[in-house]
Amino acid sequence: MSDFSEKQTVPVDVEKNAFDGPSAVEPGFYSGETNGFSQPATGRWARFDAYNRKLEQKLGIETRGIERVPETARPDKRLYGNLTIWLAANCVLPTFGVGILGPLLFYMSVADSMLTVFFFVIFSAMLPAFTSTFGPKLGLRQMTSSRFSWGFYGAKIVALLNCIACVGWSISNTIGGTQVLVAVSDWRMSDAVGVVIIALLTLVIGLFGYKFVHRFEQVAWIPTAITFFVLLGVSAKHLTSLPMPVGQAEAASVLSFGGIIFSFVVGWVSLASDYNVYMPADAKSWKVFMWTYIGITVPCVLIMWLGAAIAATSFIIEDWGDAYAEHELGGLVHAVLVPAMGGGGKFFMVLLVLSVVANNIVNVYSMGLSISVVSAWLAAVPRLVWPLVITAIYLPLSIVGANHFADTLEDFLSVLGYWLAIFVAVVLEEHFIFRKGKFENYNAAEAWNRKELLPHGFAAVVAFCFGVAGAVLGMAQVWYIGPVGAAVGGSADPYGGDIGFELSFAFTAVTFPPLRYLELKYFHR
Repeated sequence: MSDFSEKQTVPVDVEKNAFDGPSAVEPGFYSGETNGFSQPATGRWARFDAYNRKLEQKLGIETRGIERVPETARPDKRLYGNLTIWLAANCVLPTFGVGILGPLLFYMSVADSMLTVFFFVIFSAMLPAFTSTFGPKLGLRQMTSSRFSWGFYGAKIVALLNCIACVGWSISNTIGGTQVLVAVSDWRMSDAVGVVIIALLTLVIGLFGYKFVHRFEQVAWIPTAITFFVLLGVSAKHLTSLPMPVGQAEAASVLSFGGIIFSFVVGWVSLASDYNVYMPADAKSWKVFMWTYIGITVPCVLIMWLGAAIAATSFIIEDWGDAYAEHELGGLVHAVLVPAMGGGGKFFMVLLVLSVVANNIVNVYSMGLSISVVSAWLAAVPRLVWPLVITAIYLPLSIVGANHFADTLEDFLSVLGYWLAIFVAVVLEEHFIFRKGKFENYNAAEAWNRKELLPHGFAAVVAFCFGVAGAVLGMAQVWYIGPVGAAVGGSADPYGGDIGFELSFAFTAVTFPPLRYLELKYFHR
């Protein structure tokens, strides 16, 4: 007889901390009804799952995976946790690294860079702030709640893309941190050693789950914020600006730089609710939205501004420009801090390196959740394995690309923005058009893991294909320039202007509603 042929109850110890798994009053996942990947917990599968949970409990690791957190197991009343988690994730070295791209990659002035940063950040941050409200209301991680718009199988596609994005984030962040760490050693340390140090620090913290991530992020942003104030203080007297070309060339640069900013900020949209599912269901959505919005916008605007100002000045101060040309981000930070502060400058550089960990643990943690949405069998793998897997993937890739921070960040963020624009367009329209903007219309407690109650996902997948077509038309990358992207740049800019995320969002937003109406008409769900 098959191990899946009988349904049986799996005894699991009652847990003292609701962050770490199901409460004693929660039926379902471990009581034999269904597990988090739509199969009954039976036979050897059930015993394996029970042993895995006990091991994770003894290690103090969060045992809950993608299953819904019931209202009775949500002890996190601190809605301001939405502020601190995103302050820590964005008050980081990579945010500064995005800011320097305006002048150094697109040859924009400080004023133009700052204006581009401001407007793209304040509008883009609304999207992850909105998706963060799904966590308390539905009790589901972001990729799991995407089933209500993308369907059970369509959600697997976006979850896989999210896993790839988490790896990409980790690579670009680690490269930036490694460059600064190597600079602290006066370039005596190898890139490989720097990557390993950052990866191990990330792994140790990200391994233990929601509770430990929140505790770390509550304070991680403070030393980094102090460091950026110090960086501003020692550079302020030198800061200056250069004019940039005007007309069509300026428009192309603004759009391309804006696309990178959009991608950086909206990068959180596919995992925002992973970090508040233990908050009460009656939490005011506007409060969750505002805490998240402030936590993203304030550090992104201010730190990108600082990056743009210092980068623009590097065209005037020869030592800064030479340091960036030779050692990229690490060289630039070293040239600003160390001559002015000596050993104190290196101390603050180390704090910037540690900020990379605050950003990376978000990716490491969320990939472990997203991978469980991709496959039923992958969901059976102990959750503590996935931080090890993602570390093993991004560590060697970070070593290979350690000397190419700007190129890696530009290429990765541009492509990231295309699929995230598609993803969020579907989620927004499903919520406001077809769910009438009401979370009670999701019936999350009953439907989150039942294919027969979820959309088929045909509409979302077809709209995704249209969105990809829009991205291809509008992108302007080193490796490909679409016809619309080329037209934006015109003869003044042979590299074009990237409007890939705008067109991918528009194409998806236009096609999804009629396709979804047809899906509802013929399949009734």
